[in-house]
Amino acid sequence: MRLLPKYRNTFFTRLILSYTLLAGILIGLAGGYLYSQAGKMMVDEIARDSQVRLVTAKDYVENTLLRKFEENLQSTALSTVFIQSSNNLNTLLDNGWEGNATRLALLSQDLRLFVFANEGAYNMTVYFNNGDFAVDRDFFYMNPENSTDSAFLRQIGQTASNRWITRTLQDGEQVLTYVVHLPYNTPQADPKGYLFVDVELEYIKQSAAKIMSSPLERLYIFNNMGALIVQTAEENQEDVHNLQNAIGAGENVKEVTESKGGKTVLSYLDRANSDNGWTYAIARPVNSFVLSSAQFKTKIFISCGLVLLLGLFISYMISKRFNLPMKKLLSLVQPVRSLNQGNVAISPSNEYAIIGNALSFMGQKIVTLESRVKTNEMKNLVLGASLGLESLDGLPKNCHFIAAHIRLIEGYSDKLKQRYEDIKQNVRSEFVCLNSKEAAIIFFASTGKKEDETITEHLQQMKEEIGQDIRFGAAVGTSVQSAQEIPISYQMAQQALRYHFLYGAEAVVLHSEIASFDREPGLFAFDVYKNALKAGDVNGADRFIDDFVAFLGERHRQLEAVELALLQFATNLYQIVIELDLQKLVPPSNLFDELKKETLTETIESIRKLSGRIAVHVHETGNHAHAEVILKLKNYIDEHLHEDLSLNLLSEVASLAPAYISTLFGEVMKESFTEYVTRTRLEKAARLLCEEPRMPVSEIAARVGYRNPQYFHNKFKTRYGITPVQYRNTNGSAALAN
Repeated sequence: MRLLPKYRNTFFTRLILSYTLLAGILIGLAGGYLYSQAGKMMVDEIARDSQVRLVTAKDYVENTLLRKFEENLQSTALSTVFIQSSNNLNTLLDNGWEGNATRLALLSQDLRLFVFANEGAYNMTVYFNNGDFAVDRDFFYMNPENSTDSAFLRQIGQTASNRWITRTLQDGEQVLTYVVHLPYNTPQADPKGYLFVDVELEYIKQSAAKIMSSPLERLYIFNNMGALIVQTAEENQEDVHNLQNAIGAGENVKEVTESKGGKTVLSYLDRANSDNGWTYAIARPVNSFVLSSAQFKTKIFISCGLVLLLGLFISYMISKRFNLPMKKLLSLVQPVRSLNQGNVAISPSNEYAIIGNALSFMGQKIVTLESRVKTNEMKNLVLGASLGLESLDGLPKNCHFIAAHIRLIEGYSDKLKQRYEDIKQNVRSEFVCLNSKEAAIIFFASTGKKEDETITEHLQQMKEEIGQDIRFGAAVGTSVQSAQEIPISYQMAQQALRYHFLYGAEAVVLHSEIASFDREPGLFAFDVYKNALKAGDVNGADRFIDDFVAFLGERHRQLEAVELALLQFATNLYQIVIELDLQKLVPPSNLFDELKKETLTETIESIRKLSGRIAVHVHETGNHAHAEVILKLKNYIDEHLHEDLSLNLLSEVASLAPAYISTLFGEVMKESFTEYVTRTRLEKAARLLCEEPRMPVSEIAARVGYRNPQYFHNKFKTRYGITPVQYRNTNGSAALAN
């Protein structure tokens, strides 16, 4: 208190009082204005965030949840576009169900597999105009009126195709239904049938609820008629009423006070943004999460207090003479000096040297930070995270830019960068570390036509000179003309990097080459492969796999075509596992994970091993079942020798493929199907020649299945060495004598 009189009438006292009064008035005005604006910011912030969440919810529901059903449904219907396709769906569309019972069963099985493989799918149904019948995953309806969906089937022709509609099934289940016309994507022709899938609304509700950031947030989806179809929380009639009013009035944002006293912000996304014409709306309680605007209100009070205190402190410092002791300055420099490796002794004679050394150290740190900033800017440039970077000004002009993506198998990117910079460069480039296992190289190429060839040679030389302790693969993007387009070239390089699946992890792949690759996956006779597995023929399965690999290697094919071919292979293998009831040997749920490998060679080898396991298992365990099937077919042949017999006929009797029956017949009977039929017919003819001496030879030939007597005569003579008449005369006399 003794110090107060000293400063009472000084400039220091007047300065503090005047600054305090001025600061109090200015801070009060600014604080009041900012506080009032914070309330508006709160609603605007919630509204902006809600719009982002609504777009996210719309994309998740329509482009993730529902899109997988659309794509799988369209994949099923796509085969109907090809007129010459003989699959079950096309055959039934053209010919009806009569005489196609097996195809009906297989189609129902395919529908059942579709529902089983797609979580949330409730049912999948096909309606055929030709024959007026329907098939779903469980039943075949000769008369659609017997179906639980009979009312929907009656008016399906008026239902919009390729759009999701809501409906309630007979059992009370609420579903979303997606209908496509068959043949698929042929609007100029009258539909031959309709294919539709039902998805549980409860599944959509539960899935959409998972993307809500708070349990108090409520997402609503209205159809194009304004009716509520999905809500992620318990139904709130007050919310629904307020949202419907807001949508009708065109109010994108509306703040309401709930009956419980809390405030809620309502927002909706116009149905024009939805492919299905749906309106997405969200109700978000203000107190459900911490807003930056609410934090801003608190910061206003804290900032005002800090500014006031800072002003008082500054006014005090200004009023003092600028004669602080040097040790005060040294105490401020000491934290910086402690970071420096080169310590300088503190003494009254070198205090300025200490400050100079500290400033020099800070300068070095600034240079290091600038280098890191440049590295981060180059990284952002490659990834396309930011434009208008200062680093663009330092890039060469009047050249093309080509980005290469590097993925390390062994070693780390920072060590690779050091090795790369030590190598003699024959091309201008910039090495950028993205993370410990990924990097990018930006090449500054001339306008010549051999840019890709030069860069490929450079990368190959780089692999040779760096050594075996660092191994990597590379992919080269397309050439671009400006630095702003470098992210596009890098994206193309990332696409090309996926072709390491075909060429190996250490290959150098050019995007300019893969763009010209063949897009057709090809057609494969998978029945040959399936029959080999069913017959336990390991060599036959291996031959088919060899032919499959050879076909893929005949010419360069795009990765999507190869993946589609592998998917077809895996699907047929999956079907074999189910048909042969081998789930204990190969669990279907893990089949695709077991087959999927890093490269095509490894994937083919995994398919080959699994095929071998299945074939060996069938060969070791299937002999008894084979004998029963062939015995049944043998009895059928013996009883129907007078009829036309063929492998196709026997395939219908035993419900097996003709090629598979031919293989089993040879294994069990030790002679081919043709040899057995010929031998049995001629032996029966020989008995009839002896037992029925008055029966004409032509009639005997007809009884054993030969319509042409001359052909029968030739076959009989080939086997017995004499004609039928000579055989009767010789053996018939002996039979009568006995």
